[in-house]
Order: sequence, then structure tokens, then C-alpha cells
Amino acid sequence: MEISDFEAAIEAAENNDEATLVALFSQFSAEEWSEVSYEWKFDNAEKVSDFIQETVKILPASVEFERIQNLVYDYLFPLVHLPGSVDLAATALVTFWNRHQNGDTNALIEDLKDFEEHPDGDRVAEIAATAKGIELQK
Repeated sequence: MEISDFEAAIEAAENNDEATLVALFSQFSAEEWSEVSYEWKFDNAEKVSDFIQETVKILPASVEFERIQNLVYDYLFPLVHLPGSVDLAATALVTFWNRHQNGDTNALIEDLKDFEEHPDGDRVAEIAATAKGIELQK
């Protein structure tokens, strides 16, 4: 996956173009979404964050939850310097989950627990409480 492909996905999300987004998510593996230049994502953190938050609202249930998870992990690496990045990661996962509930429940719970334990996960417990059909055990 090239930066230009990621930029095309950002443009599709900005235009609410579900067909193009689905095509791009089908074209590239979950890992390829993570492999786009760390430096580019860091330098374009606000744009990438906005993309993630919009994408989870647009993509249909046919997109595997694992792809969303890999995309959301960017909040812990190249986007971690954004204020509230860990809470944004939890928000994106829960938003997609609540729309489709088509992934591995245990994987979602583990991700949310990890986010909650992160020093910057201030609102993760509150966000996780809104996830349909799951309950985090303390």
C-alpha cells in the first residue's frame, strides 16, 4: 500500500464514498494499512485521525473487524501524540462494533482493556461501557 492509496481512502471517507472505501479495504490486507509510512501518518496525524473516525461510521459489516483494529492501532503509535489518542482509539473500535457486532468479542474486550490500562486512556472505561453486548471485567 502506498501513501497515495491511503490518501485515496481519506478522500473517499471525506466524500462518504462507501464503494471506494470498501474497494480499498478489500484490496489491501489489514497489515498493509499499518505499513503506510509512520512518518507520513505522524506528520498528518489530524487527517489520519479524522479518517479513522469517519471510516468506522461508513464501512459496512463486510469489512472484517481485524482491519479496523489494525487501523485503530495507529492511535497508539504514529498518532499517539494527539490529545486523547487512546480514547479516540476506543471510540473508533466501539463505533464500528456497535454498528455491526461482527468481530471477535474477546479481541474487542482485550483491546479495550489494554486501552483502559494505558496512562492516557482517561475515558476508555466510559467509552467501553457503550459497547453493545460486551462487559469488561475488572
